Amino acid sequence: MPRVRIQGTEIEYRVLKTRLNRYIRLTVSGKDGVRVSAPWGVPERDLHAMVREKGAWILDRLEHFRRMESQQPRWTLADGQRILIMGEWRTLRVISWEWNAGKVSLENGEVVIRVPFRYLQDKDILATLFNRWIRRWADQELRRRVDLHAERMHVAPSRLTIRAQRSKWGSCNAEGSVNLNMRLMYTTPEVIDYIIIHELAHLRELNHSPRFWRVVDRYCPDRRERQAWLRDHTWLLEMP
Repeated sequence: MPRVRIQGTEIEYRVLKTRLNRYIRLTVSGKDGVRVSAPWGVPERDLHAMVREKGAWILDRLEHFRRMESQQPRWTLADGQRILIMGEWRTLRVISWEWNAGKVSLENGEVVIRVPFRYLQDKDILATLFNRWIRRWADQELRRRVDLHAERMHVAPSRLTIRAQRSKWGSCNAEGSVNLNMRLMYTTPEVIDYIIIHELAHLRELNHSPRFWRVVDRYCPDRRERQAWLRDHTWLLEMP
């Protein structure tokens, strides 16, 4: 991977080029580090120059993630682990039971995964069960919230898709199809509402112009606080 030295620190970054990219986009995360997405044809020297230009900001974000992780280590699916569900820290319980199948439920404020004894330490099985549970819950909860805000905003998406994504929290295309990341279920209800309002606002303005942000601010006046929550907690939302 390409590297650049900034203030005595060597920064390694990944470059992702696809035909779908219309703009150059620089992201920094606790899990994936520094990534540059760009359209085909953009010279590598231009991307290198952009990373160098943003060097101070990149170093600040990397230090932020290191500081956050020292305060709260990245969570995993293990008995007794604390995990984020709807913006609240909940204890995970992995319990053996007699049935030859797995089950996940929310009980007394705890997330409980029940599996046969032989699977208690099988991280792949636990992740599969957990993700299926989150996906089903997201399909219900996110659709309910989309219907609520679409009625408020007097818009109607042509299609709603909910799936797991690595980076984008949501998207909206020219055909009016809205896509949401099921990992929004780890964030707070307020953040979920902001992302939904953001994507529904694209049904009026398919851009990020001042007119677009006026639509967002009308229905989510505290969106900057919700954006800040996402920036500060994204590193905790990448699991499992």
